[in-house]
Amino acid sequence: MVRDTMMVAMREISRYFRANPQAFVLAVICVILGLGTFVAVIIALATAGSATTTGDPSGSIGLLQALI
Repeated sequence: MVRDTMMVAMREISRYFRANPQAFVLAVICVILGLGTFVAVIIALATAGSATTTGDPSGSIGLLQALI
């Protein structure tokens, strides 16, 4: 049941992107930029030293850095 619903949704998305190729290009650009931003933030968190003062309240950056 869920699989059939997902297949129908995928067909509709595919049909939409075929009818609007500019929307597909825009979606691809957004995904690439989003992934690049995510990777840049992860790298920045991993390389930030503990002596760096960022001005962020309550140590939220330190908490995220501890998770990596």
